[in-house]
Amino acid sequence: MNLSLESSRVGDLYSHPLGRDIVDDLLLRLGRLDWPLDKLADARLKNLKQFAGRKVGPQFYTAVLDLLNHQPDAPYNEAVMPTPAWWKEAVFYRICPFTFTYDGLRGVIGKLDYLRELGINAVWIGPVYDSPGNNNGKDVRDYYSILPKLGTMRDMEILIWGLHSRGMKLVMDLAINHTSDEHKWFMDALHYENSPYRDFYFFRKGRGNSPPNNWTSVYGEPAWRYYAQQDIWALQLLDERQMDLNWDSPALRREIHRVLRWWLAKGVDGFSLDAINCISKYNGLPDGDELIGEVLMHTGTERYFYGPRLHEYLRELKAEMFMPYNALCMGEVQGIGPTAGRLLTDAYRGELDMIFSPTYDDYEHELMRLKYFYLEQLNTDAGHGWHPLILTDMAARAYLAK
Repeated sequence: MNLSLESSRVGDLYSHPLGRDIVDDLLLRLGRLDWPLDKLADARLKNLKQFAGRKVGPQFYTAVLDLLNHQPDAPYNEAVMPTPAWWKEAVFYRICPFTFTYDGLRGVIGKLDYLRELGINAVWIGPVYDSPGNNNGKDVRDYYSILPKLGTMRDMEILIWGLHSRGMKLVMDLAINHTSDEHKWFMDALHYENSPYRDFYFFRKGRGNSPPNNWTSVYGEPAWRYYAQQDIWALQLLDERQMDLNWDSPALRREIHRVLRWWLAKGVDGFSLDAINCISKYNGLPDGDELIGEVLMHTGTERYFYGPRLHEYLRELKAEMFMPYNALCMGEVQGIGPTAGRLLTDAYRGELDMIFSPTYDDYEHELMRLKYFYLEQLNTDAGHGWHPLILTDMAARAYLAK
């Protein structure tokens, strides 16, 4: 069904899988979960002058409907039996090498017997690649090198062997939505207009003295970095030193596949892909809706958090990289609701195996209520996805402090 401002109703918007998640998220952020959606189901969007108490114009609905029309898929709701996989039965231990020990990878190697005694089946290790270190190693400078202060490639190979010899597996964090501004691809692309890496990134001329569009980064600043010498702007949705990669470039995707294949051939058993839902941006990088930006605190989010070719790129990754190695393909996502999450993780679609959405807010949970929430979620999506149950030291401290 093609949704339009002239003919669509509130019920049409809410019956769309992604539309339901968007509306629920907006109402939650606006503190209006009591908004009577059932009574407004037949109301035409063009006649709805207010959304949850806020006056809105047609551009708000046009932006939302455009996003939904680019994502016509619906989840498969027939009951199915879950399929077996090594990672579904595994207990993972998350390690940030920057803080786990003072000895980097060698310190982790020295704790492998201890981790096995704890019943750990797999180690999930944070970024260890060569990096300027502006964002805990997620700003990768060289995908094929280890950050010297953490160790050497030989240490990495010993870690992989040490885990496998103990019947354990290794999953690595990997940022492939962006690289460091010190990566050789970006440095060459910035300084040479005819560089083969030029279309690996988003370079644009500004609008006068302003950035190419009104998108903002996660820190609320313009999502563009200006390079005066070249009189060019480059897209950076996260940290100003993390430059977004252009996945519409076939050459870029081939290089990313090469990186993944290189590590998988070394024996890595899977990856957690950082900000992976942001790899597809709208053609032309159009302005974001100001009201959506005000509510979500990031203008332009609807233009990249669930882009038009996201599923295509994930299926390509899964088929060409992960399936041949029986490797785990886990995605860190932001802003993805439960229904859209099903479209990313349902096994028949061949995309991601699991997703998780990190949060940096402090919560206090009554443990039985938390258990009920997890069981309900797992039973609802049985066979259609797999949810990692992630417990952090912050959660433990909150509970012990009671």
